[in-house]
This record gives sequence, structure tokens and C-alpha cells, in this order.
Amino acid sequence: MKKIKLSLVIAASLTLSACTTINYSAQNFVPRDPHKITHLKTIAPAYQIDNLEFIQNDGAISRGVYWHKPDAEVTVLYLMGSGVRLDANGAYFMKPFAALNANVISFDYRGFGRSDSADKAHGLKETQDDTLALYDHVRKMVKGKLVVHGHSFGSFVAAKLASLRPLDTVVMEGTGTTAQAYGDNLVPWFAKPFITINLDPELLSIDNRASLQNVTAPILIINGSDDKQTPEHTARELFDSLKNPKKRYEKALGMGHMDAMTKPETIAAYRAFLDGRYE
Repeated sequence: MKKIKLSLVIAASLTLSACTTINYSAQNFVPRDPHKITHLKTIAPAYQIDNLEFIQNDGAISRGVYWHKPDAEVTVLYLMGSGVRLDANGAYFMKPFAALNANVISFDYRGFGRSDSADKAHGLKETQDDTLALYDHVRKMVKGKLVVHGHSFGSFVAAKLASLRPLDTVVMEGTGTTAQAYGDNLVPWFAKPFITINLDPELLSIDNRASLQNVTAPILIINGSDDKQTPEHTARELFDSLKNPKKRYEKALGMGHMDAMTKPETIAAYRAFLDGRYE
């Protein structure tokens, strides 16, 4: 979503002299959330949704959901992308896991969606600290295999978590190598001569290759072949850098940044990975 907004601003800046007409209907002013988490009740009636709340050390409150059923084979701790929140997008990113017979736990990030901040500035460090505490809490809460699945920004959070805890399994979706590469890809090709993305030192330090270099847990990397935000070649570069023999790469043909998990072939590869079939 942020990439789309940025592209529109850039396009407008480069075409100020052009004239155009934009048509609106009443529906534009009465929006709806097609992927509200409440839709899961009809999408997968065998599951139930429990609300979760966890108080962080500084008083911030992380709120999330536990989507589960008794006969699930595995639990997924899902780390969302930037700008994604449970109430608006939960049904979209959780629905595919029903085909894997998986439970899902996910929390909104600090100060966003359901979660509250501690009335102070927060950034990447607080996000990482929150995630570490939430993982420890969830690990005690559920039995059996716990998959940490990070999408987009969440994949960077997942990689950092994997460097700090002996995870059962790691899944990186819509991912890449560094925050710098991620930022550079937000600028469309036609605007690159005019725009430079500068990241602060905290963001420049993010490198999934470094975070995952000593991880021994199985790693699955999923990327859409048509992903423009985290292009497939950057995900492949990350995969090729991993020395871990228990790894698998899945290119979702024809898919973009947000929809790789909606492809049946991706679900089949995910299941094969969970069954121990790697490269």
C-alpha cells in the first residue's frame, strides 16, 4: 500500500502539466473492508477465534488473536507486513493456513491496530523486543511445532527472532536481503534518477543474510515472480546465501507481493516443507 501511494505521488510530480479526470461513485465514500477478520467465521467455521492480550515490560499492550481448532497439526506465529492489521486484513492472510490444517496466532504491532504503545517513541528495537517477548509467551502457550512466518517487513522481524531463539521452523514470504534493498525497491524505475532513499543507521543494520547465517532450523522462502516490492531476485539472493541444508525456495508464478499464499502450488510446497522435503 505504501508503495502504491509513493508511486502515485511520484507520477503526479512528473506530470503536473497534464490534465486528467477522476470519476468517483458513492462507494468511494463508503468504503468497506473485504478482508475483515470476522469473515473467518464463515470462511472456516471449524475454527474459533480467541482474543489475546500481552503486557510488555514497559507497559505497552500487544493485542492479537488465536485462530484455532482441536485437530490442527501445527501452529503458525504470523508476523505481519508494515501497514497490515488484524481487523482489516486478518481474513486475507489467515485463510490460506486452513488448507494447511494450521492454527494461527498473530499480533498487531505496537501502537497500531489493536495494540497500544507506552506513550513514547518506538522503532525497530521495540518491535524486535516485543516480538521476542511474544514468541516466548506463545511458545509456552502452544504444544507441538511452532512455525514463525514473517511476511514483508515481518520477514525481517522473523529473521532477527531466528537469530535469538532456537525456532522450530522459519518461513520468509515476500522477503529480501537488506532494508536498503527493500527501500530502493519502493521507487519505480522511471523515478530512480530523481529520488534517493536514505535510511538511518538502525535500518541500515538490517541484513537477513547476517541474521540467518547461523540458523539451523528449516527455512522456507516464498516469493512471487511478479513481486515489485521485494523482487524475486533479492529473495533468491537471500536463499542462495544460506548455508543451512534444510532450506526450500518457492517461486509463486504470476503472484505479486501480497498474494503468493493464495496459490495452491504455494500451499503444496509449504506442506512438503513441513513434511521435511527441502531442496
